[in-house]
Amino acid sequence: MDLPASTSQFTRARLVAIDVDGTLLTSDHRVSDATAAAIRRVRDRDVDVVLTTSRPPAALWPILRRLGLVEPAVFIGSQGAVTGSFSSTGRLRIIDQHPIPLDLARAAVSAALSAGLAMNWFSGQEWLVSHLDDAVRREARIVEWVPTVADLAAQPKGPDKLLAIAPSSAPATLAALVAALPAGLRAQTSNPTYLEITRADVDKASTLRTYCDQRGIPREGVIAIGDGMNDLAMLAFAGTAVAPANARPEVLAEVDLITASNDDDGVARALDELIPAR
Repeated sequence: MDLPASTSQFTRARLVAIDVDGTLLTSDHRVSDATAAAIRRVRDRDVDVVLTTSRPPAALWPILRRLGLVEPAVFIGSQGAVTGSFSSTGRLRIIDQHPIPLDLARAAVSAALSAGLAMNWFSGQEWLVSHLDDAVRREARIVEWVPTVADLAAQPKGPDKLLAIAPSSAPATLAALVAALPAGLRAQTSNPTYLEITRADVDKASTLRTYCDQRGIPREGVIAIGDGMNDLAMLAFAGTAVAPANARPEVLAEVDLITASNDDDGVARALDELIPAR
């Protein structure tokens, strides 16, 4: 891990914000034992751990359960649109929610279908999809959750987040979709083929900033770890920005520290260095 000559400036952490896919999880979507142990140790030092992810709540619950991040622990999901907490039995409590206006969501769905892409519609614990294609089926296998095919234009309220997934052979399809989206939406890639769409004033950084402000946590007390383009604003907000070695080149160029890859316990190594045991 690339560390400065002195790490004393990193010993006063009050909160660690951690991206999930590509950062916390290995490439086969597991939480390693070393990572789970490091998170338990950090929490034992009274440092808040908040998973900040584009995943919706239901796809995050198995990971939170594995890490013991249940109430009062809080997560930021759906690319910042949902702040919530799960009980130890899996009951979701939504603390804050910033849905997309219905008219904008419907316009985005129409644009995706015109581009030949399925649109995924996430609201609370619900995952709806315009139709099943290979990309949606792959995502369902990854998160171990099956979406419901529905008429998205008939939904009565806007979603927390929309997701369009391009075929791996045609990631440029997303650029055409972004160009067709109406004003009032924010579109960010979590990886080159995943386009996360939220309300324009919503992303991981804005929600994390609100969470910290409400608890009197200065940005200097925040460590953020992430690998994707949709993590850049969150990393810029944090007092200490960390990326795993597998992160996008644009992310690696912006962070303070580079840790090992997600397949080599990068999160655990970063936490061990930045928040050492007493």
